[in-house]
Amino acid sequence: MALNFMFAIKKQKRAIRQYSLPRIFYRPINSNTNQQKKDIMTPKFSIQRMTTTPIKPAATSSTISAKASINPNVPYTSYSAPQLIKLYNVPIIAPATGKRKVTIAIIIAYTYPNLKADLQTFWQSYTNFGPNSTPPTINIRTMPGATQNSGWAQEECLDVQICCSINPNANIWVVEAKSDNLADLLAAIAYATTTINADVISMSWGGSDLSSYSQYNTYFTNANKCFCASTGDSNEVSWPSVSSNIIAVGGTTLLWSPTSSSTNSRSEFTWSGAGCGYSSTMVKPTYQNQVTALSGQRNRAIPDVSLIANPQTAFNVVYAGNWYGVGGTSVSAPFFSAIISLANQQRINAGKSTLTSVYNVNAAQLTTTQPSTYTPPSNNIQQYLYKTILTNSAKYSSIFNDITIGTDVGSTATGGKTTYSTATGYDITTGIGSPNVIALCSELCNI
Repeated sequence: MALNFMFAIKKQKRAIRQYSLPRIFYRPINSNTNQQKKDIMTPKFSIQRMTTTPIKPAATSSTISAKASINPNVPYTSYSAPQLIKLYNVPIIAPATGKRKVTIAIIIAYTYPNLKADLQTFWQSYTNFGPNSTPPTINIRTMPGATQNSGWAQEECLDVQICCSINPNANIWVVEAKSDNLADLLAAIAYATTTINADVISMSWGGSDLSSYSQYNTYFTNANKCFCASTGDSNEVSWPSVSSNIIAVGGTTLLWSPTSSSTNSRSEFTWSGAGCGYSSTMVKPTYQNQVTALSGQRNRAIPDVSLIANPQTAFNVVYAGNWYGVGGTSVSAPFFSAIISLANQQRINAGKSTLTSVYNVNAAQLTTTQPSTYTPPSNNIQQYLYKTILTNSAKYSSIFNDITIGTDVGSTATGGKTTYSTATGYDITTGIGSPNVIALCSELCNI
């Protein structure tokens, strides 16, 4: 595919990051002085502009021998929405008669007036759902005072377009925070969990794993909500994904030949830029206690799961009327959020409660030793992923794609960095692995 240009992202090690394109200013509240400290958010979103509108599946044959290298160089590939739906085996789960729609809230900063127009262009392309199709209706809540920002607008288009593609039947809300100030983003989260009463909250942004951010974990204690967050693209763990009340979504490299009629030709291995490792601020939750790879560790490990994120195996997105191939864990987090919404819709249809990622409503205990008698909610997703699916080889092999090729650099519990390798079953690079979505949704309906 011919490319017009590529935005290069300069890595900057400051407190807070957003997994989007240009430099973003983020002003977390200083808990000691109540003053606002300016930090730079390093965007972790790679984007390549296409010179023409895709008129056929954009992915090219990229079969790579597993023996080629630990992290082989990948020829540029980009995928349409129908291709990802096929490759991850995503089902259609609509609300049953008399049942409500599941609600997803996408938390974003700033506002973008052309969001719906870009969604329509994306949706009606021949590579996606065709000119005669109707894009899903999205709801937008713009917090007072929000202005425009091109970097966050690109992130917003990505999040909306992938969520709509994976679950077009959901009630999808976009909550546009006033700015990328932490207080404003937290206000948007509060709006999503209380006013909108969203079932799933998607966050494609984050910051360094600092103890000063632990006080904000109280925003992720709303029972019966599921919070999903990107692990980042800087080879280190990040907040809020390190919270044990959040599903931490990492990244993979996805390869497939579009000339094949079968998804059996797909291959998936690590993406060497994804955030992974051990938190230095959060203790290991009990749901990770039985993981052999984490034996002897006392700290929370991320990611929990992973999906496509390598910028070289990108997702096709429309922004400002133009097509881009985008990558980063900004792709995988909203993708998994939409997957959980499908599982929730299946549960709603069956008359069951929705799933929660909230492991402990006492946020203070997430940074200290968990009580030995503590029992998480019965509808907690992480408990089921780790203790029921991962420990059952038959379930695991049918529900998850085990990523066994590649390495990734990530954080140590003391704040350093080291190289982690894949392994059979759970490993630090990709967590439990990537989902076979139809099987995962069916299994999660059993909780």
